[in-house]
Amino acid sequence: MRLFIRIPIGIVAILAAVMACSAASSQEGTIDFQRDLSPLLQRRCLSCHSGNEPKGDFSLQVADAAMSGGYIEPGDASASHLVDLITPVDGKAEMPKDADPLTSDEIMLIRKWIDEGASWPQGLTLHEPRVDDFNWWSYQPLIRPPVPQIDHRWATSSIDKFILDKLNQKELTPSEPADRRTLIRRVTYDLIGLPPTQEQVDQFVNDTDPQAYVKLVDRLLGSKHYGERWARHWLDVVKYADTHGYDKDKLRDNAWPYRDYVIRSFNEDKPYSRFVQEQVAGDVLFPGQPDGILGLGFIAAGPWDHIGHVEVPETKIDGKVARNLDRDDMVSNTLNTFCSVTVQCARCHNHKFDPITQDHYYGLQSLFAAVDRADRVYDLDPNVQLQRDELEARLAELRKQESESAKETAALGGPRLTELKKQIAEFQAKTKVVKKPQFGYHTATSNNQDDEKWVEVDLEKKIEVSRIVLRPCHDDFGNIGAGFGFPVRFRVEVSAGGDWKTVFDQTTADFPNPGLSPVEVATTDQMIRRIRVTATKLADRKGVFIMALAELQGLKSDGTDVALGAKVTSVDSIEAPVRWARQNLTDGEWAQSGDPDLQQQLDAATKEYDKIMASINTPERIRHDDEIRKEINQTQDRLSKLPTGKMVYAAATNFRPQGSFMPTAGKPRMIRVLHRGNVEQPGEPAVPCVLPFDESDDFLLATELDESQRRAALAQWLTRKNHPLLWRSIVNRIWQYHFGRGIVETPNDFGRMGAKPTHPELLDWLAAEFRDSGESMKSLHRLIVTSNTYQQSARHDTANAAIDADNQYLWRADRRPRKSETRFSRSAVRWIRRWAVPVFICSNWRRRHTPRTTSIISSILTTQLRTDAAFTDSSYGRSPIPG
Repeated sequence: MRLFIRIPIGIVAILAAVMACSAASSQEGTIDFQRDLSPLLQRRCLSCHSGNEPKGDFSLQVADAAMSGGYIEPGDASASHLVDLITPVDGKAEMPKDADPLTSDEIMLIRKWIDEGASWPQGLTLHEPRVDDFNWWSYQPLIRPPVPQIDHRWATSSIDKFILDKLNQKELTPSEPADRRTLIRRVTYDLIGLPPTQEQVDQFVNDTDPQAYVKLVDRLLGSKHYGERWARHWLDVVKYADTHGYDKDKLRDNAWPYRDYVIRSFNEDKPYSRFVQEQVAGDVLFPGQPDGILGLGFIAAGPWDHIGHVEVPETKIDGKVARNLDRDDMVSNTLNTFCSVTVQCARCHNHKFDPITQDHYYGLQSLFAAVDRADRVYDLDPNVQLQRDELEARLAELRKQESESAKETAALGGPRLTELKKQIAEFQAKTKVVKKPQFGYHTATSNNQDDEKWVEVDLEKKIEVSRIVLRPCHDDFGNIGAGFGFPVRFRVEVSAGGDWKTVFDQTTADFPNPGLSPVEVATTDQMIRRIRVTATKLADRKGVFIMALAELQGLKSDGTDVALGAKVTSVDSIEAPVRWARQNLTDGEWAQSGDPDLQQQLDAATKEYDKIMASINTPERIRHDDEIRKEINQTQDRLSKLPTGKMVYAAATNFRPQGSFMPTAGKPRMIRVLHRGNVEQPGEPAVPCVLPFDESDDFLLATELDESQRRAALAQWLTRKNHPLLWRSIVNRIWQYHFGRGIVETPNDFGRMGAKPTHPELLDWLAAEFRDSGESMKSLHRLIVTSNTYQQSARHDTANAAIDADNQYLWRADRRPRKSETRFSRSAVRWIRRWAVPVFICSNWRRRHTPRTTSIISSILTTQLRTDAAFTDSSYGRSPIPG
């Protein structure tokens, strides 16, 4: 098991300083490889040029590999290909790949080392260094900074004071306020995504109330369109779509409830930490509450490879790749969205710029090791949901016990039982069946396997019968084939006119599928009028239970069938002629094998198989299996009687299997650290963890935690009051959508490759204010849009532009094209009105047109829905669009 090693930040800083001094001093004296050069190679080269598969087949881990291939010519740097690769031409160098070039001092260091003979200490092996330096602005504790003490009539809010303080430092001046017409249009577009009506504009322009603007803001925040507007932003961040993506790009019919959940959460002004927790582990932290499941649509929002999951098993390479990428999306979506951290860079190697290792990354993957994306039930009644969860958990446990019992039976039977089972399957596959359209008798279907079903033949008078023969059916339904519907447990009874007498009792143990072999019952030449077959355990017909028989014969000692054409009665019958009818039971027609010799071999193998099974199935084992089966049936029956609830496409551990896509039932998969992200090169098991932002972090989680506990731990870690990224990330996103850019211009990357904040103190003050004042997004919007910073005009100022042409310090409002948004919004509304009902609600239309046509229309409509006013005229929560 790998260990996580932390190096104190102070020591890292000292080491960096020593390295810098060493690099400088080495220009003057002889190069010491271990002191001067190895840190440079480890830091800038080994992430690619090390391991079993180094890039370019060039490794810098050991001397022999480094000196081969002509890359390094000891004593002659000018002849060394390595020097050519690292030397910039027109400001660009071939190496390091996709990274900043080496500095001139670093290049000179390598050249001097080569010219001095490229000495490499014997036996020294270099290793890629661990990155544990969290000494970066975004990882620092969130502490509310003091508001600048500025006495200026323009700076009426704390936001204004931070902005004005920075403007003063840069010798910039703020702009005058925007006119009222501009202001109402700006804030209305920003908060609800729609233009104000002309009446609303005129009313606001002519309103002399000093609180008119504040009242306008409150009205907009109270509009249902506020949630629709800001849900659009959120859904873009989390990569929400109504289709899977990838090759087949199938529709997600039940994705839309998550969309409506987001809209409602914004309109209800749900506290942000609750909003986050519901989307990561709502089913665990808020059991029985619909939002706890609806929020899990977040985990399932991204793309999903239908082929890689459904058509390829998890045991094959493509199946492993698909599931690895699926977990990668869950991890990256969670850390990108809530923390603005590019954690996905550590899938193939330690992050080259941020302190995130492969161990961290795969530890995070293990938190999602049991969940998949699938439709799952949610209920509006918490009690119903709790009952369903309990019943589903019990059913999963019973299925596990049933499977373990079957494995034990196979083990007791040994290799011969397995061989016979294989032979029987092969014989059945080869058997040619001769049959007529009259298949036989078929009961009505039942949801309970233990329901009794009976069928009876009346011979009309007492007659001598020496044998009763039951002929099995053959039907291709569900690939059941021979023996279709033959009762699992049953009894055969006869009557001369009075009481019933049992002549064959198979009610205490399962009767194996007879295939096409007749089942004969001796009656010792009794005088019989009526014959009855009663099933006490029905056959499974793909989730429902039945009894089916092709023919019931009553044979005299000379072989005459006295039951031919006799009257048939039964408890019920599906009566679907010509295939199924009561009278088919005595019509003299049944399915037969076209190859007698093959049928004889099949019968012999079946008899031997039944004999072995009879020796294994002791009364105790039969009773144990019966109890499990009965409880399974009872549990399924209780589940079927619960209100069906509604479906949402979300993170799930129990769902209906699809091909090779099977649920985990909550058991986490084994996650290993993959060498270079290659599923064919698994390393040691990953340790469940979060990111260790500070020395007090208890970032390693217990490996014995189950699936739900892992996600709950992640949700609680994300929403800690002292989390350094969560609060900064969300206020930066909201600021971005109001001003056109964030205080940090890279909203998904707060790491070393991202931008630094233009106003770090303002960012921290907003984050602390948001966190400590109820986590209300509406309050944050109100705080921002009522500031004078937001209300500035967009008028150009030559003097300010000469200092800050990009307006990154906000000396004016940025111009943003809103007219095109209006046209898109109204177009979206027209599409909803014209296409949603006739195309997607009308099932007849969908049946008449090809799936491809429907998919094209869906894609067009979805594109329109993702524009500014996606749900302007829709009543969200009533019906899905599309679907």
